[in-house]
Amino acid sequence: MLPLAGLLTAVVGALLWTNLLPLGVSRQWVWRLRETPLMPGRASLAAAAASLLAALVVLDSLRAGRVPTKRRCGLLLALLIVLGAVAAMGIAANDRAYWVSAPAVIVSDVSMGYYHQALQIPHVSRYLAEYRRRASDPDIPDRVRTHPPGPVLFCYALRSYFLSHPYVPGALGHILEGRLGLTVPNLRQTIRNFTAVPLSPLDAIIALVVALILSTIWVLIALPAFGIGAVIFDRRVGLIMALLAISLPSLLHFTPTIDGLGAVLAATFVYLWLLALRGRRWWAYLLAGAAAAIMLMWSFGYPTLAVLAVAVAITAWRQASLDQRRAIGGGLAVCLATFVTAYAALYAWSGYNVLSALLASLTAHQQILASWGRSYWVWVPMNLYDLLLFMGPALATVAVATTCQGLSSHRWPHLAHSFVWGLIVIVGLLLISGSTRGEVGRIWVFLMPLVALPAAYSLAELREGKLVWTGAGLMTLQVVFAIVLSSKLASITPY
Repeated sequence: MLPLAGLLTAVVGALLWTNLLPLGVSRQWVWRLRETPLMPGRASLAAAAASLLAALVVLDSLRAGRVPTKRRCGLLLALLIVLGAVAAMGIAANDRAYWVSAPAVIVSDVSMGYYHQALQIPHVSRYLAEYRRRASDPDIPDRVRTHPPGPVLFCYALRSYFLSHPYVPGALGHILEGRLGLTVPNLRQTIRNFTAVPLSPLDAIIALVVALILSTIWVLIALPAFGIGAVIFDRRVGLIMALLAISLPSLLHFTPTIDGLGAVLAATFVYLWLLALRGRRWWAYLLAGAAAAIMLMWSFGYPTLAVLAVAVAITAWRQASLDQRRAIGGGLAVCLATFVTAYAALYAWSGYNVLSALLASLTAHQQILASWGRSYWVWVPMNLYDLLLFMGPALATVAVATTCQGLSSHRWPHLAHSFVWGLIVIVGLLLISGSTRGEVGRIWVFLMPLVALPAAYSLAELREGKLVWTGAGLMTLQVVFAIVLSSKLASITPY
């Protein structure tokens, strides 16, 4: 399977490099290519080396076929997070303009708009109370209108913290001036053109700090990815799933963006839900309910994961005894009560009504979608193509093949079958709904780590050198494609 994955990666990479790869729909929407391709430099090589080292260390620890201890898993996950952050920054910093373009993206009224809105918040409770009106205001940036208030509050919290602790952005300012010759006044002068709100010098450097956080925090996806694999199969599968999760070209290329952190939140909910169903402990259900509430503050698209949650819950119910079913029923009540209580408390404090906010956001989304004039039937297949492309041709090939193998056999536990079928239904519903027409390679990234589960199980069945070299080869193909992607394709831009 690896030779086929390698061949497809080489073909797709070559087509991308020669501008022959379809990257959207002409006269509707296309991914923006760089005017001049970036040649891989030392930063890209550092990214590739970090990714390969992560693969070799993790896979070598699994080659004997034994399930690793919890302590070893903790150490390996910490290593994965560090090396994943190195890889993320290596690919981002290969573009020397990153240090100016990234904070410009953060403050821009067009590309994101969340920091722009955070600058204007008089009080958090008042902002939440006015959310419905803001979602209906065409003068508010589109991304803000179609998202819950979570990303704006995230930027507001970070800005408030760094305003009261200016030594962190101050130290970064000294590093920038010493290593890159970029002064804070020059940075402010450059990025202030992308927002109508006046920026202080400290705001300019805080915007860069926020950009760095959003460019790297997504590597925490390794933690819930490990948990999902460990709950459904075992810790061997969990570690391999964590490794595959940090190799996704979509996460490595699109920086800075809120979607990476969103993927972490979505996967965390899925992990806690699976843990609750398996362990049947009330605190796990409570945490799952809290995670669902937080997830819904980040994106109104993530409730589609309810399909997966219901699928695995039905499987757990069918396999349970009468006493276990009572425990599951009580746990579901705890989870739902936690979710409802969280939003009831938020409403009592600020007047934020999640249902009216959802309806206002969906209405704004439909208005914006209609104004774009993108064809439904064209984007149904194009969205699936985009999802697989930015997942990485190599991992997409292995994931599709191992999914077909797993669903047609009886080697998987029932929970794995329901998990994968739930994902298939989610993807199908999203495609049929036509709610997204373009940019799926970035927006649907929250599904990509979950789709890697069958591939992780298939790799975990290998032993000795075959496991190491197959896994390391797959990881290398993924990261090399991410480097080629970032060399040709513009990342998030401030305009």
